[in-house]
Amino acid sequence: MAPSDDRAPTTSPLRYLVQYRLPIGAGVACLVGTNLMAQAIPWVVKRTVEAIEHAATGWEVGRLALVIAAMAVGQAALRIPSRIFIFNAARQAEYHIRNVLFTRLVQADSGFYRRFRIGDLMSRLTNDLSSVRALYGPGVLHVVNTVFAYAIALPVMLRIDTTLTLWALLPYPVLLLGARSFARGIYTRSRRMQAALSGMSAGVQEDLAGIREVKLYDVAGHRAARFGEASASYLHHALRLASWRAALIPFVGIGAGASLVIVLWLGGVKVIDGRLSLGDLVAINLYVGMLAWPTMSIGWILSLWQRGIASWHRLQEVFGAASPLEVDLSSSASAKAQGQPPAISVRGLGLAIDGNRVLEDIDLEVPPGTICAVVGRVGCGKTSLVEAIARLVEVPPGTLYFDGKCVTELPVAEVRAQVAYAPQTAFLFSATVGENIAFGMPPGATRDIPWAARVAGLEPDLSSFPDGLDTMVGERGLSLSGGQRQRIALARALVADRPVLILDDSLSSVDADTERRILEGLTGALEGRTVILVSHRLSALQHADHVLVLDGGRVAERGTHSELLAREGSLYGQLYRRQLLLEELAVDDVDAPEAGDGNGEAWSEEAPGDGWGEEEPG
Repeated sequence: MAPSDDRAPTTSPLRYLVQYRLPIGAGVACLVGTNLMAQAIPWVVKRTVEAIEHAATGWEVGRLALVIAAMAVGQAALRIPSRIFIFNAARQAEYHIRNVLFTRLVQADSGFYRRFRIGDLMSRLTNDLSSVRALYGPGVLHVVNTVFAYAIALPVMLRIDTTLTLWALLPYPVLLLGARSFARGIYTRSRRMQAALSGMSAGVQEDLAGIREVKLYDVAGHRAARFGEASASYLHHALRLASWRAALIPFVGIGAGASLVIVLWLGGVKVIDGRLSLGDLVAINLYVGMLAWPTMSIGWILSLWQRGIASWHRLQEVFGAASPLEVDLSSSASAKAQGQPPAISVRGLGLAIDGNRVLEDIDLEVPPGTICAVVGRVGCGKTSLVEAIARLVEVPPGTLYFDGKCVTELPVAEVRAQVAYAPQTAFLFSATVGENIAFGMPPGATRDIPWAARVAGLEPDLSSFPDGLDTMVGERGLSLSGGQRQRIALARALVADRPVLILDDSLSSVDADTERRILEGLTGALEGRTVILVSHRLSALQHADHVLVLDGGRVAERGTHSELLAREGSLYGQLYRRQLLLEELAVDDVDAPEAGDGNGEAWSEEAPGDGWGEEEPG
C-alpha cells in the first residue's frame, strides 16, 4: 500500500528502501534463496565430475544430475517472486512520488509557473520519474543480486583454491576504478540529456497550445526549425550518454573475460601438475562464469544509479521551489463557503512579485454585501490586488483580514472556499459547456447551471450551440469566442455559490451594452453577497457602492461613481469623459448601432486607446 501522507520526499531517495522494507525484504529473501541454489550447482557439478573420475555407478551420477535439475527449477521458482516483490515496491514508490509531485504542482502559486515551463514539468513528471523508478526496481534488484552472488561464491572459491581465486579476482579492482569514472560521466551526461528533453517538451507544449498564433502569423516553418534545433540538441546529449554507457559494458566484460582466461591458464597448469583436481577446476571455472554477469552488471547498475540520482535531483528542484501557500487538500475538499460574506479589510498592503513592487500601502474596506469597484490603467496592480484577496498570492502578515482575522493565520483552503473568481483570461477544460460551468459547483448547491448561464448572459449563445450545454468546447475552449469563454467562466463563478465574487475584468471581451445588462442582472441575483469588480469600462460602475482608483500601485482616489465624477479635476472624471467620447466616435465610425458579431461580441476586445484596456495577470 502507498503511504497516505503527502509530504515531499526527502533529499535522499534511499528513504523508500526503508518505507517499503517489507516487500523489498521479501524480494531480498527470494534473491538469497535464488543465489544459494544457483551457487550450489557448480559444487554439485564438481562432485559429479569427481564421481565420473572415480568410476562411480550410473545411478550415482544420475542422482547428482537430478539434484542439479531440482536446484535449477527451485532457482527459477524463487526468481519470479523476487522480481514481483521488488518491482512492485518500485511501482508503489513511483505512485507515491507522482501523487506528491502533482499535489505540489496544484498548490504552487503563479510565481512558481513563471520559473518552470509546463513542458519542463511534464518531462520531470514522466521521464525523470521513470528513471527514479528504475533506480528502485532493477537497480535495487541487481545490487542485491550482485552482492549475494559474490558473498556466496567467493568463500567457496577460496576454499577450493585460494591462490587461483586471488589471481582470478586480480582484474576487478581496475574494473571498479574504471566504473567509478564512467559513473561520473554518466551522471553529468544524464542531467544534460534530461534538461535537453525538458526544453524540447516545453517548446512542443507551447507551440501546440499556441497553434492558432503559429498559423495566423505564418511561422510554422520557423517553429519547426526551432524544434529541429531542440531535437538535435536532445539527440546530441542522448548519443553522448549512449556512447558512454555503451563503452562501460564492454570495459567490464573485458575484465570478466580476463578472469576466465587466468582461471583456464593457471588452473589448467595445476591440473596437469596434479595440484588441482579436474572437478575443482570445473567448479572454479563455473563460478567465474556465474560471476561474469554480476560483474558486468556493475556498470549497468552504476548507469541506473547515476541516471536515477540525476532525475531525483531534478524532481527535488520542483519540490524545493513549491509555493509557500501550502494547502491541506483534505481540508480544501471539505471546506465549505459560509452563508454570510465576510468583512474584507486591506491595511497597508505592499506586494512584490519576482522582485518588482506592484502594490504599495493599499488600504481598503469592503463591508459585507457591497459592490466594490477597482479601476486603473494597465499594470497599476488591479489583478495583483484581487489575487491577494483571493489568496492566490502570498501577502505579508497583518495586511489582509477576513472578519477581523488575519488571513495568514487562517487555512488557505478556508479563505479560498469563500471566494469565487472569474478572471479576465478564461480557461476552459476540454469538456462540455455544462461541465465547465459546474467545475467548482459544490455538492447540494442552491444555484443550478441554467440559472448561472442565464445570469451570465450565455442563453442567446446556448441556442446556437449544436448541443446546448452538452456541446464540447474543445481543448482550452478555442472553438468559442473570447466573450463566450468569459461568460462561461463567469457562470462557473456564479454556480460556485460563494459569499464573495471577484470579477477581474471578466467581461472585457463583450460589448458595453452586454456588459451593462449582465452587471445589472448580477446586482439582483447576488443580493447580500460581496462583489469586487475590476473593469476598464467606467460606465459599468454606476451601481458600485465604492470605487477604488489605482495609479502606479497606489491608491489615487476613492469614493462612489457619482462622487468621483462630481469631484472637480478628478482623474476618474477625466478618464470617464474621455472614454465616453471615444465610445461615441467608435459608434459613429460603423454603420450599425452596435459593432458586434451577432452574438453580443464587440469587434474590439479592449477600449480604443484609452489606457484602460486589458490588464495582464499579476
